Amino acid sequence: MSAEVIEAGAPKVDDDFSVWEENADTVMMFMRLQTQWRVIDGGFIGLDYQSAAFLFRIHSVANEAEMMNELQAMEMAALRVLNKRKE
Repeated sequence: MSAEVIEAGAPKVDDDFSVWEENADTVMMFMRLQTQWRVIDGGFIGLDYQSAAFLFRIHSVANEAEMMNELQAMEMAALRVLNKRKE
């Protein structure tokens, strides 16, 4: 856990969250891809799927199609948040 500095009067944000066991592998893969976003004109367009394929190989993902479907669901949710920041 890292230390954080909170400005006086600023509300504390709780960044802790739980992950259901059946989603743990997908969440971990999504976190491994955190620096692999494709960006154009400051807007996020999606994850780099070649990087995902590489990570699937080195982490021995058994069902790559299922992992990709789950990652794409997370990707779509993340894109709505990431691109909203640009507005």
